[in-house]
Amino acid sequence: MSLPRITEKIKEVIHPLVRIHPENNKLCLYINPIRIEKIIGLTDNETLALLDNLMSYVYKKENEYRHKWLNGDFVIWDNRILMHKANGDYDMNEDRYLFRIMIQNEIFERT
Repeated sequence: MSLPRITEKIKEVIHPLVRIHPENNKLCLYINPIRIEKIIGLTDNETLALLDNLMSYVYKKENEYRHKWLNGDFVIWDNRILMHKANGDYDMNEDRYLFRIMIQNEIFERT
């Protein structure tokens, strides 16, 4: 497997692999393995190995919360400290609504 390459039109963005949550000071991984092009100071192979290692930790069952939907449920999560993904394990004929609220101008400083 090789790392994806960003097209020439997209400006390079650098961000940390680990952030500190601005409100509770917890350390959190800040990774999306399909969007990381490289880790500064590592080769492509070293980057892939580290990402594989981190993702194997993230995907452990004990680190997962899986909501069992009931009629009328309302779920909120904080993207600043967790990873999420949609699972297709519900009736696709049911109406579902997603409302996204984003905090503007929040900056995570690099140290």
